[in-house]
Amino acid sequence: MSKIYFFNGWAMDQNLLSPLKNSTEYEIKVINFPYNIDKTSIDKGDIFIAYSFGVYYLNKFLSESQDLVYEKAIAINGLPETIGKFGINEKMFNMTLETLDKENLEKFLLNMDIDESFGRSDKTLEEAKYELQYFKDNYKAIPNYINFYYIGKNDRIIPASKVEKYCQNNNIAYELIACGHYPFSYFTDFKDIINIREENKNEF
Repeated sequence: MSKIYFFNGWAMDQNLLSPLKNSTEYEIKVINFPYNIDKTSIDKGDIFIAYSFGVYYLNKFLSESQDLVYEKAIAINGLPETIGKFGINEKMFNMTLETLDKENLEKFLLNMDIDESFGRSDKTLEEAKYELQYFKDNYKAIPNYINFYYIGKNDRIIPASKVEKYCQNNNIAYELIACGHYPFSYFTDFKDIINIREENKNEF
């Protein structure tokens, strides 16, 4: 059976995907921080999907594994240049890290535009903070290795206008979708993510 490898977002775990059906024939493998994955398990029919900070880590993995053969790689609401011109303002990123507590984490989730479908992570605040600090300490902008980007029009975490500009500047196919940073009230089934609709695709 072919697999979908889902690279998760910051401080998220498998609970994030609880509202998402899987009517595909793919087995779902959730890859959480620290994003360890066995390259030898990947088959030419496999698909990668990455969400939020997972988009950075999937690009990093693919940049280090350029001999891999797979079907396609899809990004949702993220990009390899996560901090800076096309992503999160560096001052905003640092402020989020420095002020991270339970109250501010809740504010962050609200800014993601979560709804009742959102599956809360079982990770602790300390784990969330460690992940963010690790990201900052090891961050460097990397090239894109992903085939297609979904961009939430109302994303307030990683601004949609910036990600769209990134895709345009780098000749990457993308689609604007009607959601904020949290995409799983818009997407309700894995088949909706992997079946990229040609008529709505912005391609260069």
